[in-house]
Amino acid sequence: MLEYEAELINMVEETISCTEIQVLEQEKGTLGDFLGDADNAFRRLQQIEGVTLSSSLKNTFHRFNGLGLQWSKSGENEWLGGEFRLVQLLDAIIGGAPAWLTQEGWPEEQRVLHSDFRVFDSQFYGGVGTFSALRLQDGVENPKIWYFNSTYGSIEMEIDYEGYMNQLLLTRGVYYWQYLFTDIPFEHYNFETIASGLRSSIDFLEENFPDYDYSELTARLDERINRRRDT
Repeated sequence: MLEYEAELINMVEETISCTEIQVLEQEKGTLGDFLGDADNAFRRLQQIEGVTLSSSLKNTFHRFNGLGLQWSKSGENEWLGGEFRLVQLLDAIIGGAPAWLTQEGWPEEQRVLHSDFRVFDSQFYGGVGTFSALRLQDGVENPKIWYFNSTYGSIEMEIDYEGYMNQLLLTRGVYYWQYLFTDIPFEHYNFETIASGLRSSIDFLEENFPDYDYSELTARLDERINRRRDT
């Protein structure tokens, strides 16, 4: 097992073992041993698709197809929770863009944008059409990461793939965490609901996983709340 794969499994096991969490869905898909290590997988990607990726993406490379978890806070009437479902980069890239995002009916500008998306993390179980994707463009070796919400559309994130995957380990997929790494256009988002949910989620993580440092997430949330007040 590769180093980052072990980190993912550890995060999943810690989350499942937490007495304040109930698991709603869990998936541990096949591990693509045939890919070998990150160096070999990236060579395959270049040979098959002609895609060259930055070596920085190797730091968080994994070979899982369908490693997923949906969880919520234990207790009645508790909405706090999280969700993720990961696929490895080669499958995400070879699989192409989501067909439903490139069909007629979308504005042309959005269809062009969506055609570059390669989905590597999604809220598969909740079924709300939310995902994170690389934006694959010619000559770009460290693709931008975009977060798509079926209600609010697409928004570019401020972190790359390595940063995303490391934050996933920390956040355990709590709902809305991606918005802490975006320049949220307040006029188009239900910011108060998002901010309230994130505050509760960070507090919950700090209480139940005290060995991890959540200060950056808190600082990012405070900065966005203060920016909203100044507008």
